Amino acid sequence: MTTRRDFLRRTSAGAAALGVLGAPALGAAQGAPTRVPMKLTYWTWENPQQRPWQKKRIDQYTQLHPNISVEFQYFAFSDLGKKVSVGYATGTAPDGFTTGDWLMPTWLTRKLIAPLDVQQLGYGSLDAFRNDHAPAFVAGAVHEGKAYGYPLWFYGVPLHVNTKQFREVGLDPVKDEPKTWEQLGEVAKRLTIKDGSKFTRQGFKWAMHASQWTAFQFNPILLQCGGQWFDKHGKCTINNEAGVRAMTIRASIARKYGAEDPADSLATAPVPWMDWLKERCAMFSSPPIGPLAVKPINPQMEAEGYYKAYVMPGVTEDKRYSTCYGFNCVVNANASKEKQEVLHHMYRFMMSDLRDCWIATAPLTLARKSGWTELPEVKSTPNIEAFLRAKDTGVFLPRTPVWSELADALHRAVQKVMLSSGDIKQVLNEAAAEVDRATAELKKG
Repeated sequence: MTTRRDFLRRTSAGAAALGVLGAPALGAAQGAPTRVPMKLTYWTWENPQQRPWQKKRIDQYTQLHPNISVEFQYFAFSDLGKKVSVGYATGTAPDGFTTGDWLMPTWLTRKLIAPLDVQQLGYGSLDAFRNDHAPAFVAGAVHEGKAYGYPLWFYGVPLHVNTKQFREVGLDPVKDEPKTWEQLGEVAKRLTIKDGSKFTRQGFKWAMHASQWTAFQFNPILLQCGGQWFDKHGKCTINNEAGVRAMTIRASIARKYGAEDPADSLATAPVPWMDWLKERCAMFSSPPIGPLAVKPINPQMEAEGYYKAYVMPGVTEDKRYSTCYGFNCVVNANASKEKQEVLHHMYRFMMSDLRDCWIATAPLTLARKSGWTELPEVKSTPNIEAFLRAKDTGVFLPRTPVWSELADALHRAVQKVMLSSGDIKQVLNEAAAEVDRATAELKKG
């Protein structure tokens, strides 16, 4: 009789021996990482698709290796980095955890994560690891000639639209695709419906629920306007002319076009796109949204397929791009050598079945170049061309060890501008000064 454990051993070993459609040979073919009892701690973020899939793969791993147990914890997307920071400060940080690539400098500057052995992860060399991932991702995962992050997902931030609502106001979802911020504003204005002063449908909505999202969405506008987050000396420059122009564009949907109420939202950390799914807004900027996310909230939208994704607008049509970002598995530098080796083994197993990963988490694009884009399940995904283009053309976030302080300062600035009608220049001056103080404190430390 074949037990579940026997089945898992055979299937994972087979995937490891053959590889997954050209990916490195991965999984349990290495044999048991250790035969002594071992308990690991692992933290990740909450997401309706990604968190359950990670948990499933780790459970499968511990079934294959019953002497290993994993205490699995998860936190809100916007809280994970801060929880890990507190963990390091109190001596309770996990042995391994997932982290956004934008937070890598935070851990690296403080020497809190350990370098990874890419050969244990299935790559023959660091160059092979580099070549299998997008340059923007590698920029965050590799430091001083060593890999510190093992890739999970990496994606851009497309524009999602409700095509039924487009047609209701006489817009063509193909011909009227907004390619510039001005076009987005005009389209959003046409899509807006109000009952007196109250919105019954917002034309376009920015995420306002978390500082990371504020930074993701402001980042490409700032760069399109010719701005940057820091100058060559490390001084924050979001308050210069380009920054003011970028914030003016960011605020224009509400201030100029009257197509958004920043204070009216159903967004939550696990489901930031809830307003769009509930058809309370016609357009929303978000990582890829697909059938697995749409169907549970709006089965009619999924059944009838009246949604579409575009690449985000630009200040001009030739500057259309969004932020791209991804997630790494990393290893606590304070974990024992034995635990670090087992974490390598477990991470390699987690990513040894890319088909299973895609089916469970689509259309959130994977960080690896090889082993998944030719899958039939990928090619048949609605809007896959826009999702891949957003990933491949996106710009990465600023690499700074004061990321959390930067994102929080920008978020407060946006709140002051959008919710309190604050003066854009003054608000950005305050935010830049706040970031510079954080940088100075870091240098002192």
